[in-house]
This record gives sequence, structure tokens and C-alpha cells, in this order.
Amino acid sequence: EDVVIPLERLAEYAAGIERINIEHSIRNKLDIIDAVRDYVATLASCPAYRPDTENAEEADAILSGKERAALDLLDRAQARWQKLLAALDEPAERQRDLLGHAAAACIQPGDSVLDLLLRQDLRISYRAEVERPLKSIFIGRELEPVHVELDRIHRDNRSSRLFVATHMHAGDGNVHTNIPVNSNDYVMLQAADRIVARVMALAARLDGVISGEHGIGITKLQYLAPETVTAFSAYKRKVDPHGHFNRGKLLPGADLTRAWTPSLRLVQQEAIILEASALGELNDAIRHCLRCGKCKPVCATHVPRANLLYSPRNKILATGLIIEAFLYEEQTRRGISLRHFEEMNDVADHCTVCHKCLSPCPVDIDFGDVTVRMRQILIDRGQKRFSPATWLSMAYLNATDPATVRFLKKVVIDWGYAAQRLGHTFAR
Repeated sequence: EDVVIPLERLAEYAAGIERINIEHSIRNKLDIIDAVRDYVATLASCPAYRPDTENAEEADAILSGKERAALDLLDRAQARWQKLLAALDEPAERQRDLLGHAAAACIQPGDSVLDLLLRQDLRISYRAEVERPLKSIFIGRELEPVHVELDRIHRDNRSSRLFVATHMHAGDGNVHTNIPVNSNDYVMLQAADRIVARVMALAARLDGVISGEHGIGITKLQYLAPETVTAFSAYKRKVDPHGHFNRGKLLPGADLTRAWTPSLRLVQQEAIILEASALGELNDAIRHCLRCGKCKPVCATHVPRANLLYSPRNKILATGLIIEAFLYEEQTRRGISLRHFEEMNDVADHCTVCHKCLSPCPVDIDFGDVTVRMRQILIDRGQKRFSPATWLSMAYLNATDPATVRFLKKVVIDWGYAAQRLGHTFAR
């Protein structure tokens, strides 16, 4: 969600973003405490965790004591963090009892609690304040599974923590503001959407704009002033009266109804994609593409003045879109469209498998190998179309017998090109 901030106010923007990160970090730790408390509250009733003593009542008492100590530790940490979260804008001097000796010693005149956190003079650490003391309470060989479960709870809940990463251009005020999310976590997605609203409000408050290097896009349209949308609509009608360019985007009434992002996490969990391993391998083969276009000059099927699709770079883009189309239809249970196989055939047919694109590629993608993989997927699914021209071309390329090569050259190259020229002349 890139924005542009006046250079003299970039520090304020960075501080505002860090405030969001601090808030969500604390909230995530509070969520972890809730999950840990639910787990700890069940331990006393679990015989497997009783200490190895001859007296059962004594064992129960020991385990119950550990549970009470753990819950007391969790309550104290939770209460302190909740108070700190509520007191971010309070003067640090008034909150000395919450800060601890080390942080209190770092207080400067006019500091708020947030200032201490921004400077990292005050740290809120789950591992130091909760995890290590908790594992000390549940010490012992028979309680090792408790440690494993505590680690799992921490790991699973921490993966839902939201944070905002910023990458700033030196000198022009453009800030790439990125919010990583797990696309299968609906609550996380909703919270991220609320963060976007805060980011846009922060940019406006600092006299910035939301039309950064990557434009507005469909997610930021709702933050534009109505008069801006109206002005753009008038301009769009003037330069594109038939609506060919980005149909329906950035116009009144546009929304996210038709927007979709593939969730690879959902694919992994459901494991029901039509050929999960084949599509996964195909995605792995192209996912490192840098879109640099160095493969274009050497490609035999790319003719710049005649087509845009058939350079390796653009065929990789098309392949990625086809994979997303398969994922979309599987995840939304719409059934697999034969149109996607037609598109895959089109991309796979426009490659001579000469492997010339490998040498200039900075990330070593061989679209010849990708093409062979795509054709195999089509064959396995019974969707490989027969093309006489492709069959003849591949027969010529793969022929090794001299007589066969001469015959195919005469038919495919000499007669074929002559027929093509004749057809072109007749069409003109």
C-alpha cells in the first residue's frame, strides 16, 4: 500500500507505522497468553503429567500447585501488558511501576511510554517474561511434552501476528508499505484491512498522498476523495471512451467483488487440486522469474512487431495466471474450465524447446523444460490438442536420419513457407 510522504515528515510516518507494529505485537502476545492459559488450565486433570511419586494425592497437589503458579504468572504478565497498551501515550514518569528499573532509568523529559518502546529502552518479551518462567515451573522429565505443546501454541499464534514493513525511496518520499498476511486466516485479513485504513489516514494527516509509485489500485480506491474519482472518470471517458483499458477499475461503484488472490496455504491444507504435485512443480519451475525480459531477443517464437505473448518472459506470466485460474476454480468449487487447458495448449505450443532462453536468464529458468512439463500435464489429463503444424515442426526438429531430414525440410520449410507466403499475398 505505497504512499508518498513529504520528505520532512518521513520520520513521523515511520514512527506512526512503528506504533501500529507495537500495538499488534502486544495484542498478539496477549492472544498467545489466552491460548496458553486455556491449555494450562487442563493440566491438573491429566494423569500423564503427574510427578512420579508413590502418593497419588501428593502428586495431584504438586501438579495443581504448578498449574496455579503458571496461571498466576500468566495473569500478571497479561495485566501488565494490557496496561502498557492502554498507556502508550501516557507520560512515562507516571508509569514507572509498569516499566521496570532498567526502562525507568532511561526516561527522558517529555517521554511517553511509546517513546521508550520506539527507542527499545523498554522491551516487551514473551520469551523472557512468560516462556522461560513457565518452563521453569513445568520442569521435570514427565513434563517435557508440556514444553513441546507450549512451543507449538506460541509458534501457531505468532504466525498470525500482523506487522507493517516499509521500504523507502531515498529522496522522493515514496514509501512501499507492506502488510504480510496468511491468506487462509480470515481474522488476520480483516485486521490487515483495518491497518490499511490507518496507514491511509496517517499519510493524509502528514500531507501525503496515496497515489504512490504503483498507483491507486482496487484496494485504495475507497480512500480517494469523491471529487478525485469524479475527475478521473471524466478523464477516462475522454481518452478511453470505449472502456478498453482496465475495464471498470477506478470508477464509481468499483469494489473488490471480483478480485481474488490465490491461497497456497489453502491448497496445501485441502490437497485436492487436480494434479497437486504437477501444478506445484510447474509453479516452482517459474516462480523465480525476475520479469527482466533478457530471454526475448533469443526466442524463436517471439516476434515483437507481431505478438506480445510468446516471449519466455510473457509465457511465464501467462503460465502463472493459468495456475491461479486452476486454483481459483478448485478453491471456489466452480469446476475446472476447459478454457484453461486451451490457454495452456496455446502457451505450450509456442515453444520450439531449443533451450536458448536458459543462457541469458539470471535465475536459470529453462522455458523449454517448463514447456515439456506443461505438455506432459496436458497429456496426462487428456487435454493435449493435436496440431499438425506443431507435429510436423517437432518431427523435423527431432529427426536424425539424413533422408528424413531432407524430406521434412522440403515439406515443412520450403513448401510450408511457400504456402504461407501465398496465403499472406492472397489475404492482402
